[in-house]
Amino acid sequence: MERNMLSTRLFPSKVAFEMLDVNKEGVLGKKQARDFLRCAGWCLPDDDLDAMLLPPAGAGVGAKSGGAERTKWNLSMLMDLLAANQDRENVSVQAVQQALRRLASNRAKISKERILEFIAQDQELSEKDIDQVLGAIGMGGAKLLDCDSLATKLLDRVCNPPSVLEMHELGT
Repeated sequence: MERNMLSTRLFPSKVAFEMLDVNKEGVLGKKQARDFLRCAGWCLPDDDLDAMLLPPAGAGVGAKSGGAERTKWNLSMLMDLLAANQDRENVSVQAVQQALRRLASNRAKISKERILEFIAQDQELSEKDIDQVLGAIGMGGAKLLDCDSLATKLLDRVCNPPSVLEMHELGT
């Protein structure tokens, strides 16, 4: 079952925007705009999110304005982008399950150690980050994780992010 994006409510989006706007400029750069989209429930690779961030043809950015690509987005622009893409396909649970199984050498379960080996390639993630994510989805302390359950719980948490109180309880 592919997930289509539903309309997001302004309040949680505004809170996410304000948290990402660390310099309080009222705009987000590309990385923060991607993070905003992920807060809104989008589970796509950076390239796909970047394609979403491109202005529509004839929107005045790009060739018609000298070839400059947009580098900043305000909340209104991002909310319009969410509305324009609400019917676009997002990552499905099945796609995440398949990716986890590939990572687990086509087994139904994946070890936490294998996940740690994989994230070692990414300098932005640590074992503490993985522990926090697993704790947030109720799989903290597990050494062997069921790929199907892990995928389902991960996407559920992304699409239904924790409240401020839950974040405090998780130690963030």
